[in-house]
Amino acid sequence: MAFGRGALTAMAADNPRVLGVLVSTLAIGGAEQLLLDLCRRLDCRRFTPRLYCLQDAGPIGRELEALGVPVRAGLGKGPVSILRLWRLFREDRPDVLLLINHRNCLFYGVPAARLAGVPVVVNWQNETFKRHAWHELYMFLRRFVVWGLNAVVAASRGHADYLVAEEGVSVRKIAAIPNSVDCEAFCPTLAPQEAKARLGVPAGRRTAGILAALRPDKAHDVFLAAAALVVAADPATHFLIIGDGPQRPALEALAARLGLSGHVVFLGFRRDLAEVLPALDLAVLSSNPQQETLSVAALEAMAAGLPVVSTRVGFMDEIVLDGITGRLVPPGDPPALAAAMMELLGDDAMRQEMGREAGCLVRERHALGGMARRFEALFGELLAGRGPRENLCPLAERRVALALTWAEQGRWRLIDTLRGHLAAVEILCFDETRQRRLARLGRWAAWTRAFLLAAVSFVRSWRYDVVLSWSITPGVCLGLFFRLLPTWWRPVHVIRDFHLDPGRTDPGYRLRLALLRLALPGIDVLWCTSEAERASYAALLGLDVGATAFYPDEPPSQFLERPETPPGSYVFAYGNSDRDFDSLLAVADRLGREVVILSQAYAFPEPLPGGVRPICSRVSEEALIELIEGAAVVVVPTGNRALAAGQNVMLEAMALGRAVVAAANVAVCEYCEPGDGALFYEPGDRAGLLAHLQRLLADPQLARDMGRRGREAARCMVKAQPGRFLELVAEALGRAGK
Repeated sequence: MAFGRGALTAMAADNPRVLGVLVSTLAIGGAEQLLLDLCRRLDCRRFTPRLYCLQDAGPIGRELEALGVPVRAGLGKGPVSILRLWRLFREDRPDVLLLINHRNCLFYGVPAARLAGVPVVVNWQNETFKRHAWHELYMFLRRFVVWGLNAVVAASRGHADYLVAEEGVSVRKIAAIPNSVDCEAFCPTLAPQEAKARLGVPAGRRTAGILAALRPDKAHDVFLAAAALVVAADPATHFLIIGDGPQRPALEALAARLGLSGHVVFLGFRRDLAEVLPALDLAVLSSNPQQETLSVAALEAMAAGLPVVSTRVGFMDEIVLDGITGRLVPPGDPPALAAAMMELLGDDAMRQEMGREAGCLVRERHALGGMARRFEALFGELLAGRGPRENLCPLAERRVALALTWAEQGRWRLIDTLRGHLAAVEILCFDETRQRRLARLGRWAAWTRAFLLAAVSFVRSWRYDVVLSWSITPGVCLGLFFRLLPTWWRPVHVIRDFHLDPGRTDPGYRLRLALLRLALPGIDVLWCTSEAERASYAALLGLDVGATAFYPDEPPSQFLERPETPPGSYVFAYGNSDRDFDSLLAVADRLGREVVILSQAYAFPEPLPGGVRPICSRVSEEALIELIEGAAVVVVPTGNRALAAGQNVMLEAMALGRAVVAAANVAVCEYCEPGDGALFYEPGDRAGLLAHLQRLLADPQLARDMGRRGREAARCMVKAQPGRFLELVAEALGRAGK
């Protein structure tokens, strides 16, 4: 929607919010064009813009003024600008101040806005890896200025990740609003041959063009060097350079030295792109890595149905999908750029198909109207006192951290899958060396490890939307840390894997439970390992049932990758304090098979029944796999039906194709139907345990079939796990209002 004098009258009548826009100057450039397009599309009933320029308004600023936007220019240089801006902001009383990411705007605009009481200050950033004079000092000081912002708008999902990882911006300040263009404005208005004739392109020539300001970071010299290689291979090729800037004389001289006279036309800055772009067969972006983020010029060309050959810079791979909407090449590599241009110029069918795909992508993901509505929604959320990511940030832009008490060694396939659906999934844990050092602390090792892991998670929590504590002890410690922060400032905190044991009354357990209750204000959701536990958790801790969720344990995917092996000869059981090994020992002499028990916590009686082999030492994962594969049946003899226990052992055995006999409890019965991988008996029912074991040992084919069904069920669980994880993360974010 374009602004005019009548539009301003309508704004006043509807009493819209005042949107102040602070810039240094608005020269010709992608970010400046985006601002112009945004102001044209803003809903005038909601926001009325005012432009503040530290220097001259520039060409784009004058276009805004012609549209009826009030413009104040020449507000000065240096720290004295803070005083001038403060006075203007107090006079105009903007509700929102939008900063275009110019250095002086940040350092002068943020303090002036805060002193003047501007409710919301937003920085719209469109630069990546830009180097400044005294860069390290500048970035250090910049981080303090960013604390004064309510939000930072990133140009793409990848750019948002860059701002967190590279510039140290808190994830809770970031909203990714992709750069967008007015697709209708770039629909071709001329036939290609007519457009070429108007620009003086000789008949029958293929054309490639670059749309960019003539600045060093756009690397026109690389484009011209590549053009010379293309002309040497095919003289019937023409090149158009659209844009202007300080480097034009030098680039014109370079084109002459490269022998491109008659093959290159410098068109200067053009507003009639709908008539110029039809003259191109191909658009090119040759930028250096510094500064380029998500090129508006490339989006404009794609909106016109042109494929793009681009250097792999910034986050161009989000729009230039290699082989689909264009080609990506290394920056600063003229031969690679030339080869990609020649490939597309020489294949009409491929080029036209890529152009169609490029146009569809821009219309679906980068339409200007969608960008304007997202800015309006962002301003509305911030004015309502909510964070920039609340109700605005889709799950694909969320960052999640998993705090683990074990040393993850890359075998958790779930993480690799989740990284394809989230902006980032990071693991917070100690490596094996640190784990061994902490183990030297003996009985204090677990709590020390948990405290240190919680401290690391707390210090890094500004990077994440969600932190999952994958066991109760570090979760309690982190919950106590998060109590120190206001809810709106910290990430959503989820604790998983707290096993409720109503029968335990020992001091250590009661202390852990008391600390959990104390930490509850720093915890948003508890993920239980069985559906049946949810109500018990809620009742025990005084929580709403909605504050709990069922997230099942997952079979180890690395076990499923091993080849199927036939059942072994012995009965195998393993685990620690929650196992009823006494019942297994009581029936061992009636099985006619060796019974192997692996446990570091169980006190084996003396003398042991004949045929029982105890293993009291810790074993490696590979040794555990060999023990399971050597078994005919795996037993999970838990002793309490109300306690969620043993499901991990059952899932490991199922993943390796072994039949399982398990004592029924609130967890294991939810992971497997009777006969589909496991047979169940009541805890303490030794006759039932013996009957199931004798049945499976007497019928090896039954045991093998059951093991195969269990292995297939485990595969299905692994396949479903990422979807369940994402669903529960979304629910946790929604429950926390984030």
